[in-house]
Parts: sequence; C-alpha cells; structure tokens
Amino acid sequence: MLETAPQPGFTDPAIQSQAAFRAVMDAMARPGRIYKAPELITAPAPMNPVAAMIALTLVDFDTPVWLDHGLAQSEDLNRFLAFHTGAPVTSDKTEAAFAFFANPQKLGDIANFALGTDTYPDRSTTLILQVEALTNASGETLKGPGIETERRLGVAPLQPDFWQMAAANAALYPRGIDIIFCTATELACLPRSTRIKQGS
Repeated sequence: MLETAPQPGFTDPAIQSQAAFRAVMDAMARPGRIYKAPELITAPAPMNPVAAMIALTLVDFDTPVWLDHGLAQSEDLNRFLAFHTGAPVTSDKTEAAFAFFANPQKLGDIANFALGTDTYPDRSTTLILQVEALTNASGETLKGPGIETERRLGVAPLQPDFWQMAAANAALYPRGIDIIFCTATELACLPRSTRIKQGS
C-alpha cells in the first residue's frame, strides 16, 4: 500500500522562505514584539502553521530536531519534516539544534537542552513553543538589547515555572537557549540576552 504523499510546504520556496526568515530574524532582534507570520504552512497536526513555517525556514539536514511527545507520535508529521527539511530527529535533547513543543505546559527543565559554551555559545538549542495567545498589553516585563526601554509580553499557556527558568537562562548569557513562541498566526521571540522582570 502506497503512503500518502506529505502535505505541500512553500509554494514558492525562494521567496516565501526569505520572507519567513526575515520575520523570524526581525522578531529575534526585537524581543517580545509580536509579528504576524508572513507565510502560513499547513502541516500535519499537532504542528501549527507558524511552527511549520519556522521548521521549513530554519531546519535542514544539518540541524537535528527534537519533538515533544505529541509531535513525535505523528507519523505524518515526521514524514512531512523528513521530506521538506531532511532534518534528523533526535531523542537526545543535548544534540538538538531545534526543539518543537506542541504542549508548552510540559516543557520540563529547559536547561536539559544544549546551552552552548562560552567559546561556542551558538551551539545551543532553539525552542519553538506553540501557544494559544500572545499579547503586549500585559505579562512579564522584558529589557535588554533590541528593546528601547522595556516591553511587556504575555504568553499562554506555559508551564507554571517557565518565567523563572527563562530568567535563569538569561543569567547564563552568552550561553543559553533562544525561544520562539508561535500561535497559529503570530510569533514572538525571547533571545537569551533578554532580561526578565517578573511580577510587574
């Protein structure tokens, strides 16, 4: 019996991947600022359209990927990622260049992923967290490079101790992980250089 062909990715890869890459880089350069995703890619559930856009933009055969339980259980999604990116899927968090979470309420300890080294801080994992809502009207107060004074960022849902872990991660700079939040239509980034003031 023939397998079903993977769902299509970018219809115009050269142009669409450039637009998506620019959006992700802009979001990383301006921590906490919410961006509309320029390209929405339909991937097998439970991966959402913006996470799929990020995967097809940043991931390739040289970037091991870790998937949370819900994503890893989808044979269609694994076939989709293999076909469109060629990325190897790893079960070792310390080997992952990118880690995708469909359920960010079950992150565990983010310090279990690769944190890079003082010599090679870029050898760290980037986390892509699928969430339901992003807002700049409330939430944690962010400061640091790319933020003129401060910026609020609210994200839901998240593991209860997420922001404590994120603050500890920022204290490791230049080591540490970068984080991309994505709803079905928007994204926002939390690079390791961003300081977090809680409870404000």
